[in-house]
Amino acid sequence: MLVIGICDGDTAVRILLSNFIKRYKSETGLNVQVLSYDSGEKLLKHYPLEMDLIFLEIPFTKMNGIEIARRIREVDSKVGIVFLTTILNHVLEAYEVKADNYLIKPLRYSRFLKEAEQVRIRSGKNRFFIETNTNGIYKIYTKSIRYIETEGHNTRIYTETDSILSYKRMKDHEQILFEPYFVRCHTGYIVNLLFFEKLEHHDLLLSPIARIPVSRGRRPAVLERLKAFYAEDELEI
Repeated sequence: MLVIGICDGDTAVRILLSNFIKRYKSETGLNVQVLSYDSGEKLLKHYPLEMDLIFLEIPFTKMNGIEIARRIREVDSKVGIVFLTTILNHVLEAYEVKADNYLIKPLRYSRFLKEAEQVRIRSGKNRFFIETNTNGIYKIYTKSIRYIETEGHNTRIYTETDSILSYKRMKDHEQILFEPYFVRCHTGYIVNLLFFEKLEHHDLLLSPIARIPVSRGRRPAVLERLKAFYAEDELEI
């Protein structure tokens, strides 16, 4: 389970982030607990040590977000902190309290998604499924899958450490792999964008070395997924 905190004095912002989290839960199937606070004082008074990520407003009236973050760091060195702000004017202070990032208002789901996925991956909270073939039974963690390739009437799952024959079809894998970092880039391929290195003409380069074709018809969808996953302002495509 992920525990995500929202600390913002604006009710509309808290509702928007809560709706983002509901969408994220629906897309990933993860169990996510939401803790919402309208002031930094309430957050500090009722701070739970099992918190994984906090979205924290900077310009509170009584105690600003930087000071709140300093006090949080006195008791919790691991929780992810993402500041919510309208302008970037506290960069050095944010570095001092080891903040993970900023989200600039108005908030966008694509940026929220990136932060949620990073903290989930960092925390090791990862979904798995069981794959069975004539050779054996395999427990496959979704984030370990690099790509899946069509192989005759079957498919093959390439993980970080193994190559596993699957009797599922591509559309079956698409239904199982609902994490936002998976995208079908070709009739015969599904790739994991956590391993993305480069999009070069009509090929995706994954790490370690793998060159996966991107079909002309699916290229726009791949671009959109890359932009959504890595955030629009971080990609020049």
